[in-house]
Amino acid sequence: MRLYTSAILSAVMFSAIAASCDSDSGGSTGKVQVFIEPEDTIPDGLEPGTGLEQIVDGWTVKYTTFVVGIGNFRAQRGTDASTAIGDGKNYVVDLMATPAGGLVILEEDNVEAARFDKVGYDIANAKSTFVKATGTSQAAYDEMVAGGYSLHVAGTMTKPGGQSCKPDAPTDCVAAESVDFDWAVKAGTSFDDCAPEGGAPGFAVPSGGTVQVKPTIHGDHWFFSNITQGVEITERRAQWIANADLDRDGLTTLEELGQTKASDLFPAAQYNLSGAIIPINNGRDYLVAQMHTLGDFQGEGECPTRVILP
Repeated sequence: MRLYTSAILSAVMFSAIAASCDSDSGGSTGKVQVFIEPEDTIPDGLEPGTGLEQIVDGWTVKYTTFVVGIGNFRAQRGTDASTAIGDGKNYVVDLMATPAGGLVILEEDNVEAARFDKVGYDIANAKSTFVKATGTSQAAYDEMVAGGYSLHVAGTMTKPGGQSCKPDAPTDCVAAESVDFDWAVKAGTSFDDCAPEGGAPGFAVPSGGTVQVKPTIHGDHWFFSNITQGVEITERRAQWIANADLDRDGLTTLEELGQTKASDLFPAAQYNLSGAIIPINNGRDYLVAQMHTLGDFQGEGECPTRVILP
């Protein structure tokens, strides 16, 4: 009798464990919370120096404007479209005014507790259908929509003893200790196959818990000495912006950038411009090419599949 009873108890326990495992693998759910997060270089700026995210040619950069069109977050499991999450919404977001910890743009409850390995989002050219995000002024929103811009960035660079040198005559220099820039650009880009730094693609939804997913916008790519395509092993240089102030009025415009030669602004001894999504013939091309790389994931993770949006 003792052996028989023991066998029954063992069978019952095995059945309960198996049922629990089946429930965990096929029926458990969690929550997905999607944030837009600015890299620290956007609110804090960049300092001169040789350290990580410092500018090696001595300039200090502070942003006054950093507004982006962004959204259409999407995720699914492999090629199974029936697992897709996302609401397709796009936003105009002032990244200088986002809440601490980022701006929530999507919350999905009762999502299957599994890995969603196909993840993407857009930095998009703004339209009237875009939502004005919390903290974004009506004036900033209206400007982005009227121009169809994906990004408006402005700021000031300073350097004691700084100079502006003609791109085609590098010894022809004038004092320029402060240089402003103000660029509103259509550079819409889709970013897909996102993965965290050093991790598996996408994100995993925990059973009964919440995963925070953070599309991250970087604020230093137009200072890179190469076109980022993965790990950001690069120097950051700002002198090219000062040199492109062709009329030497203290403001470098998009029009001035378009009048320069890339070979003059970006000498081969310091820059490698291969791998850009567009041809780089002048300073404006370089700026736009780098804008097509701004979308990262979970901080320093990458979204390597990039396509230009209309």
